[in-house]
Amino acid sequence: MLAGNLLKPEDFRAIPVTALFIAAGVIFPQFFHLIGLGPMFLPMFLPVAVGAAILPLKYALTLGLITPLTSFLLSGMPPIMPPVLPVLMTELAVISLILSIGVYRLQMNVWLILILAVLADRLVLFAFVTLLAPLFGWDFPLFKIALLISGIPGIVLLFAVVPVSVLRLQKRNKK
Repeated sequence: MLAGNLLKPEDFRAIPVTALFIAAGVIFPQFFHLIGLGPMFLPMFLPVAVGAAILPLKYALTLGLITPLTSFLLSGMPPIMPPVLPVLMTELAVISLILSIGVYRLQMNVWLILILAVLADRLVLFAFVTLLAPLFGWDFPLFKIALLISGIPGIVLLFAVVPVSVLRLQKRNKK
């Protein structure tokens, strides 16, 4: 009775899809790290971005927040100190918010929304680094720029994978 009042019909599809993308977000980074590609390719961002674009907002935000937390609980990565875990949770929540609202809810162009999501992510990362880096003694001038630039291969990968994947999933769901 209680579950009937809390769950809507779209929840029965969204819950397992969210779980699937969380699992992918935990597994993908493991493969990337095994072959030495690690954080520069932003592997956790791929399944989170694709999932967020096809999920309602509450599930997209859950995906963005729970994926790095689950990864930390299972593997110890991303680390809490330095504060990579909370920064990554914030970054993925921002990307999830923008993609879900823009693509899922408003049905806007996935390319445009992905550009906005990546720009917002980079601004969030820059703000975090500006605030937190000096606390850890990392206050040399090029640190912020180097950190932002190090994600360029991952951003390129996002633009190569996310729009195509989202458009295919949308097309499949319309059938």
